[in-house]
Amino acid sequence: MGATIRILKRKEVKQMTAHRIETGTREGDALGFTEDLFSGWLEMEAGNRLILHYIISRHKNEGNTQALIRQWLAGGYDVSVVMPRPVMQHILRKFRFVPGTVRFPHQYEDAVEIWHRAGIKERPGEQEIRRSCAVSG
Repeated sequence: MGATIRILKRKEVKQMTAHRIETGTREGDALGFTEDLFSGWLEMEAGNRLILHYIISRHKNEGNTQALIRQWLAGGYDVSVVMPRPVMQHILRKFRFVPGTVRFPHQYEDAVEIWHRAGIKERPGEQEIRRSCAVSG
């Protein structure tokens, strides 16, 4: 059985600004993105926006990734997932995520697929970026 995931409330991680967060760091641990359960990295923007770029579960088929996303959403985070693999897409569909396309010029050369919750407002400027790209969702 997987370890228990403890997620801190947004106000407890308010000192974090938009930057890369990896497993095995204080910031990752504060978000429940712990090294004992996962390997990967994400970005946190504007206080409540989490952009998951890469995740590997260290304990497959135990529900840890689904539990992490559920707890982020319950904690009020706006979660997006970049280029999710088919297994992750299956998990994201359970939470009503839909695919789209966006540019991350500092991480990827071209526009990439990103999954986000249906009905969640996009960050400023993202709509314009999506219009200039081939939107897949």
